[in-house]
Amino acid sequence: MTLAIQRFLIAVMALGPLSLSGQRFQGYLNAGINLAQIDGDKLAGFNQPGLTGGLQVNALLNDRWEVSMEMRYSQEGARRNNNDDPAAPYERIRLNFVEVPFMLRFNEWKFQLGAGASYARLIDFKTIDAFGDDVSSLQDFNANQLAAVLGATVFLTPKSGLNIRWSKHITNLQSDGNAPRWIPRAISIQGVFLL
Repeated sequence: MTLAIQRFLIAVMALGPLSLSGQRFQGYLNAGINLAQIDGDKLAGFNQPGLTGGLQVNALLNDRWEVSMEMRYSQEGARRNNNDDPAAPYERIRLNFVEVPFMLRFNEWKFQLGAGASYARLIDFKTIDAFGDDVSSLQDFNANQLAAVLGATVFLTPKSGLNIRWSKHITNLQSDGNAPRWIPRAISIQGVFLL
């Protein structure tokens, strides 16, 4: 685990006991898994699992609408499976991001729908080629990424729920303009816990 990831997880755990619940604001802890892929790398399917989690603050606008901001760690990437193109040059790509999603959320009964955008900073990555060699030093990725985000939460209790989120980057991961466009995508399944 890299030093940046360790620092982020320590910060999340240190802030966890703080209660952000109030009349106009609510704080949540999110934790779960990502299933990810990268469009353009010749590897198909959401085969790369990863961890995701962080803190979320919601500003309540009225009974139905709220806006939120999060600080989260997210592992994305791609992984080869048996149905992939044999000419694909990669076995596995692991991307580690720190993200700041901003979302508008709508509440109805025990359900919440959300849409927004996310800024992501690539803090670490590892690329393994088809022969099993680490070729990370040969990659040049754009560290700053923007993504579109859609999500839905069902609250199982007044203080906890299950969230499913889809995200797709709108910026090219590849920094070389002559390289094929790489667009990361992820489906997140996570628990949501009111602080």
